Amino acid sequence: MKCRCYINGHALHDEQLPPFAELVPSAAMRRRMSRFLRMGVPTAMAALRRSGVDPAQVDAIITATGFGCLGDSEKFLRTMVEQREELLNPTPFIQSTFNTLGAQIALLCGNRAYNMTYAHRGYSFESALLDAAMLLDEGQAHHLLLGAADEQTPAQHRIMERMGLWRRHADGEGALFLLLSDEAGPRCAGCITEVLFPAGEELRASDDELMRRFEADRVVRPEPMQPDCATGAGRRLAEALPLLNSEVRRIVLCNNYMDTNPTVIVIEWAAQRS
Repeated sequence: MKCRCYINGHALHDEQLPPFAELVPSAAMRRRMSRFLRMGVPTAMAALRRSGVDPAQVDAIITATGFGCLGDSEKFLRTMVEQREELLNPTPFIQSTFNTLGAQIALLCGNRAYNMTYAHRGYSFESALLDAAMLLDEGQAHHLLLGAADEQTPAQHRIMERMGLWRRHADGEGALFLLLSDEAGPRCAGCITEVLFPAGEELRASDDELMRRFEADRVVRPEPMQPDCATGAGRRLAEALPLLNSEVRRIVLCNNYMDTNPTVIVIEWAAQRS
């Protein structure tokens, strides 16, 4: 799908972000947040702040997660077994649902607009990006918050290790948020112009072939055995933004989580469309 999504703000969870208490003023909300939410919510608020867009102007909040709030899900199930389904704390259950991250951001911003979560494993981020692109293209949104988050837990790691998945891949986690708009703002870092779901063999083409096909100046692929998660495509997109300049105007991002979810995202220098 061809699109024009201008990235007017972005943040990664492991960057130098403002103090947590500054981004999430409510002490009660901070106390109830799980590790998953502590990764995602401050990242979203930082991206929003960097964009300079007022929270009231955000027309949609779209989140993506491959596996959801694993820590809270495990905690709830473990407690249910240990306490024989009696006197259970409802908080882990409430926070175990996939849309918890988007809901917490909406509560914090007082936002009642469109709110959607995509949980499509290795296609989660790209599916959420397609939704965002369609909203902007159809004029249903002018500014929207798009994010992705996945966490790593010891139990999840052990289970997937027993399945042999870490023989050729490395487990990872992370959170990313983008403030996407239908027009480039003063802090625009780039523009997403295409999102594709090709066949796996298409990604095996050489970098030169892909650059010719997409009229690009560079191809970015995942490094072998680099820690990755189901929504790692979002992180690679954010890390590729500083590479855009007057000489590298268009970049092709190739993603293929666990070698089963091939996708392509094309980004270009915002100055081309300003």
